[in-house]
Amino acid sequence: MKRNNIITLIVFIALFLGAIGISVTFLGKAQAQAVSGGVPRIFQLSVENNENNSAFLNIKLDKNLNYKIFSLPNPTPRIVIDMARVQWSMGRGESGVISSNGLIKQVRYAHKSSTESRIVVDLAGPAKVVSQNLTNNMGGKILHIELAPTNNAVFAANVPKPAQQDAINSLPSPISPKFSSKKYTIVIDAGHGGHDPGAIGFYPNTFEKSVTLASALYLRDQLKRDPRFNIVMTRDSDVFLPLEQRIIIARDIRADLFISLHADAAAVGTNAEGATVYTLSEEGGERSRRLLNRDNWTVVPPNRSRDNNVTEILRDLTQRDTKNQSAVFAENIVRNIRSAGPLTSSSHRRAGFFVLLSPTTPAVLLEMGFITDKEDQDRLLNNGFRAKQMGGVARAISEYFDGVDLKNRGNH
Repeated sequence: MKRNNIITLIVFIALFLGAIGISVTFLGKAQAQAVSGGVPRIFQLSVENNENNSAFLNIKLDKNLNYKIFSLPNPTPRIVIDMARVQWSMGRGESGVISSNGLIKQVRYAHKSSTESRIVVDLAGPAKVVSQNLTNNMGGKILHIELAPTNNAVFAANVPKPAQQDAINSLPSPISPKFSSKKYTIVIDAGHGGHDPGAIGFYPNTFEKSVTLASALYLRDQLKRDPRFNIVMTRDSDVFLPLEQRIIIARDIRADLFISLHADAAAVGTNAEGATVYTLSEEGGERSRRLLNRDNWTVVPPNRSRDNNVTEILRDLTQRDTKNQSAVFAENIVRNIRSAGPLTSSSHRRAGFFVLLSPTTPAVLLEMGFITDKEDQDRLLNNGFRAKQMGGVARAISEYFDGVDLKNRGNH
């Protein structure tokens, strides 16, 4: 009996040690997966709104994560968390919305681009990050981000500079500064603004007006590097501006070039992506002609007889030259932005958009991409793509005025 008991005990101990070995091996593999390479996984996003109006955002994940947090005030206050691309493992696909009630109204998550992911925390009012703590949890970790109400000044302190100014200044210029006896005035028009959001993006709460303003500010800062250019913005903040006022700005300052930036939209289910450049169509030309006939649009030089025939010839020549110069500029843009991202099949089109109606200023409208398309929207929100696309536009403008300078020298 004793011998049998000893054997039984030995077997039991062996089985027990084996069980421990299996358990240890399993945990070791899980830990190795958690600290080894590969895309981080986020398993859960949850919100705790407290009675004192503070709130916690809890992010359950499988490994440490590098991220950055910043504030955005428009169109509504929100905290944004950007990170290297993660795997969303919450059973809701590649994007989703988690509703809440309190300081945190809702949490949205999605992939920002092929290399980045983003969590957006929509707020009931301005808030600041009070604490960030990472704790171990069964099967992974939890990142606790505590938010508390604050004033507008504190909230604004964590807002990135327009168009990521520091990043812009560190990038090589897409244009080579040149000198000219003439100063050229360029009007940059950021489409929509204020109570007019423009097109709504593939993901909720992504608005055309924000995309156009970010690109317009970037383009402005690039062009300022060339002493030939005087840059005028139709808007440099989230304000509404009537369409006619945009071209009146160009008229009143006798602008040499006008470019309007927009983001295209297509019907749900339509596979549409890529940039398109528009210049004035024949139908739009008739509207431009009527605009030119108004008393406040004149092409008759001072002290010249207002003979109707002379006036009519001058108007025709002015409008024809404006349309020709617009077409030259449009082709420059198409050529220079081709490497930044996709273009539509007919990348230079003609239309009667109101902002193209200026009879005396060469003008184009650039649809930078389809904000309703997931891939295009990811590009439009990506600083790297914006730098490439607007860098191409800056080069197109520089090349256009290189040609104007050459023509002016030839006329002297």
